[in-house]
Amino acid sequence: MAADSREDTAASQPPSGHPADQAAASTHDQKVYETFNLPPESANILPGGSVNTAGGTSPEAGFMEAAKTIQISDFQNVHKQPCVRDSLLTGIASGFGLGGVRAVLGAPLPKASNWAVGTFCVMSFAAYEYCQIKRHMELEGMKRAVEIIDKKKVDREQKMEEARLARRKAKEEADQQAEEHAKSKGGWGSWKGW
Repeated sequence: MAADSREDTAASQPPSGHPADQAAASTHDQKVYETFNLPPESANILPGGSVNTAGGTSPEAGFMEAAKTIQISDFQNVHKQPCVRDSLLTGIASGFGLGGVRAVLGAPLPKASNWAVGTFCVMSFAAYEYCQIKRHMELEGMKRAVEIIDKKKVDREQKMEEARLARRKAKEEADQQAEEHAKSKGGWGSWKGW
């Protein structure tokens, strides 16, 4: 027991001025630090990211990484996305129409089917893009309308404040004139004896 306490006091004493003692103490401290305080492998990676801030680069995403992000729920809810339902219905109707016309006019069934599928794809894509452009224009118009409404609201508030200040100034002037009028009529000379 006594030997343990002597070892602890010897270890806690600072190294002597001898260079060999200082080197041994620093390597001992370094080993202890490395053993218990190793930085994690991801010490230079930002939280939630994979970019190494010490000069590394982010890994390039490949086809398999992109395919892993696709879920079945994405396909189950695709009709809930804006513009998708209308564009798919437009594509179905136009593909059915053109494929039917080609079949009625005497084209072989595989050729009419190819025309129907091609028309479906082209018209669905075109209708989707047209709908997205319309939505974008509508959003821009709404932003402009909100800006105009906000500007008019500020102008109206400024006019109301100016009118309020004008009324207050007019009231103060009227009160001041009333006081002056009362002062001019005031005093012993204004008392009537009858």
